[in-house]
Amino acid sequence: MRRSSSRATSSAAENRHELFQPPADAEFTEVLRQLVEVAADVGADELAAEGQSLAERLAEGRSFVACAGQFKRGKSTLLNALIGDPLLPTGVVPVTAVLTVVRHGPRRAARVRRAGSAWEEIDPAALAAYVTEGQNPENRKRVEGVEVFVPSPLLASGMCFVDTPGIGSVFSASTKIARDFVPHVDAALVVLGADPPLSGEELALVEEVARQTERLIFVLSKADRLSDADRQEARQFAEALLTRRLSRPVEFLEVSAAERLSGQITRDWKALEAELEALARDSGVELLRAAATRGVSRVAGRLLRAIDEHREALLRPLDDRIAELRRSIADAERTLADIRPLLAAAQADLVSAFDAERGACVARALPAALGELDRALMGGDARAKRGVRDRAMELARGIARRVIEEWLRDVEPRAEELYRRATGRFIEGANAFLARLRTSGDPTLARLSGELVGETTFRAKRRFYFHDLLTVASPRPGGRLATLLRPRRRAIVAAREDARRYLERLLVTNSARVSNDLVDRAAEDRRRLESEIVSLLRGLSTSAERALRRARDRHVAGAEAVRAELSRLESLRERVLALHPGVERPA
Repeated sequence: MRRSSSRATSSAAENRHELFQPPADAEFTEVLRQLVEVAADVGADELAAEGQSLAERLAEGRSFVACAGQFKRGKSTLLNALIGDPLLPTGVVPVTAVLTVVRHGPRRAARVRRAGSAWEEIDPAALAAYVTEGQNPENRKRVEGVEVFVPSPLLASGMCFVDTPGIGSVFSASTKIARDFVPHVDAALVVLGADPPLSGEELALVEEVARQTERLIFVLSKADRLSDADRQEARQFAEALLTRRLSRPVEFLEVSAAERLSGQITRDWKALEAELEALARDSGVELLRAAATRGVSRVAGRLLRAIDEHREALLRPLDDRIAELRRSIADAERTLADIRPLLAAAQADLVSAFDAERGACVARALPAALGELDRALMGGDARAKRGVRDRAMELARGIARRVIEEWLRDVEPRAEELYRRATGRFIEGANAFLARLRTSGDPTLARLSGELVGETTFRAKRRFYFHDLLTVASPRPGGRLATLLRPRRRAIVAAREDARRYLERLLVTNSARVSNDLVDRAAEDRRRLESEIVSLLRGLSTSAERALRRARDRHVAGAEAVRAELSRLESLRERVLALHPGVERPA
């Protein structure tokens, strides 16, 4: 990527910003100002903050290009390569836990904002302390915003990269952060890979982003790590699936951020930079105008919903609302209780299927593996007596490892298909009671949106590793001396028998470990799904109880206070509708 001095880049940025005019600046600014006022009057502090934040970014001409995808796709590394600076933390485990905005600035800098606090300048080298799962697990430091400034010409026009936590991570908060940011996305850099090529959760996120914006750039990352065949297979699969699901042509750019960071411009890297430069140059104002339109509509719609919730809480008898809410939650919990035995039975079938598969694998592979071991032992240096047992054990270990790894590559997709079928009824049942909650007539429950999506792959990651069983392979006390004292032929025969038993033990034990890992991953995915539903219900319950407390406070103040509050809410509602006629209240 091009490089330039900080001074030159700063000058370019200043020149471009002098030419930039936010779309319909005065109109949007005034509408947002009034919506923020209404939000403050209603007590919707989060909405007031969102409106204020939108006004600020429109005034500064900032558009958001989100880097989205499953965890460990290499999103942070890709952004580092695009800005020409390995600034964002990366690693071999899920790293990014907090959403990070990468902006243009005259020099390398960073700042962080925690809940209830103002922006605080930090050393860019200390980013990991705030944005990574390792140093800020589950965002215990309550970080609400992180911004990084770099003198990158690519960002000089106001375009910002957004490094999002990966979806599907073992850290459930990461997926929520990524999804919550979708309404603010102006364009997206969708980063996919080949292992797996495209997960169910990833596909759902792409579809969600595509409903938000047509500006999508698709990237197949880590291309340097894939063979030509694997890369082509992954690309064709993802392009065909996304073209069908999005109802528009999809093409991927194959890139390697590692190669770019090392100074190489390979594969489709120039094409990627050209697309992003064109996006910043030709579509900046268009992106901001769309962002302003979406943002104003979103804030206005959510304000109407908040106002209606307040009105509903005042008008309906409190005891009725409390009873209805509790009935809905209890109904959902009963549905969960009914579904669990079905899923448990399905999982028991999975265990049986995996065990049968494992037995068939060992029965099928063992004769060929033993034959391969015998041929290797009878050839070359294996016929020498000294060290024959160690060589035999090493041969057995290598053969068993290869057989197990080949079986794992074959059985994992089939196991995921079995799990997908087993959980289908569970997901259908869960979506059914979520739909019932939405249509229950309670405005608090009506805001529940979306559906649970079945996975194409396990969300829980593989934990299996090949166990060498070294204690089994170790010679018995005095065994080495006995080997040296035996005639060569007897020593080789004894080593062969030990190695054959060792090979069979390796296959049996490690195939069982593969099967157990698959069962454990299926169980973990099921528990995670149940946990997400329970967490959702608890959040709804908390929100409803909060609205009820506000209504109760008004009723305690007397009938006149209730009438005054209803009149005030109706006035605020009319004000929102006047500011944005025809606004739709989001679910």
